[in-house]
Amino acid sequence: MINALRPIEWGLLGLSALLGLLMVGILSSIGDAPQWLPEPAPSASTRAAAKVQVAPQASLESLAGTWQAPLFSPDRSPDDAVGQAQVSSLSSLTLTGILIDGDLRVAMLKRADAPPLKVHQGQTLPNGWRLEHLTPRDARFAQDGRTQTLSLRALRLPPPSTTPPISLPHESNP
Repeated sequence: MINALRPIEWGLLGLSALLGLLMVGILSSIGDAPQWLPEPAPSASTRAAAKVQVAPQASLESLAGTWQAPLFSPDRSPDDAVGQAQVSSLSSLTLTGILIDGDLRVAMLKRADAPPLKVHQGQTLPNGWRLEHLTPRDARFAQDGRTQTLSLRALRLPPPSTTPPISLPHESNP
């Protein structure tokens, strides 16, 4: 049966044997070690040019300006201290929620330019207003004999539609 092969088939058989030997050589890691060139000897001119540079030393006093005048602030003034932001009046506050559960009475307020606040009944805001009374819809604050009430926003539904409902055509059953 082997004698019946044509010359092109013998060529393809030899090529596949050659490729098989090549795969065996690759898989057996022959030739994986790199052949590096020897390292050139350093010359005197490169030794003179390669000076070790040391970073300058700075004391804490010389760096005091970096935290007192921020580098990327356009006006170069110190940042406001965290937690000392004062609310000037109740006009910048919005009542967003009220929690009443037994003795626990908390009003949740949203400030326009600061994080939200949670104020318990009887507690004082940073601007001096004290939460005096809570109802399910209102929070009453007092300061120096004055009172001001904040109310929850009542979201309204849109007016009812005037279009008639969809009706299916009347067809008799077969």
